[in-house]
Amino acid sequence: MAQTLIGRPGWPPGNGSGRSSVEIKMTSPVAMSNTLTMQAFSRNPDRLEAPVQLLDDSGTAWQLRKKRVDFRAVRRLMKDPTATVVLGESGGTRPRIVADGERPMLWDKVKDGYKGPGGTAGRYLAHEFRADADRRMLYVEEHC
Repeated sequence: MAQTLIGRPGWPPGNGSGRSSVEIKMTSPVAMSNTLTMQAFSRNPDRLEAPVQLLDDSGTAWQLRKKRVDFRAVRRLMKDPTATVVLGESGGTRPRIVADGERPMLWDKVKDGYKGPGGTAGRYLAHEFRADADRRMLYVEEHC
């Protein structure tokens, strides 16, 4: 079953609502298309079956390359100005792009609470998406 996250108007945020609007489109050989909004979807990227693709408003297709990336990779991508950082709030189900000025504050939270490989028990988990060979995205899930 292929699963696609599709960016919709309001992403990146700034539409005044403070909420992103992203859809997950799931297709299988039987059902060609079943679309759900991410806010109503009960699973985060960590629980989705491959392949998972994120399309942003500019039409860029981001492919999920690695789930639960190592803490060192999270640090490297968080500090890389060429990488896109997305925070999935509410257990990873409400994504929003993290502004460059917000990254240091997010890193302070993630470095002390990363529950993926190389981290400690915490509330953050990260995944790496890629678009083309040279474009990377860090998707950070925030759990309660």
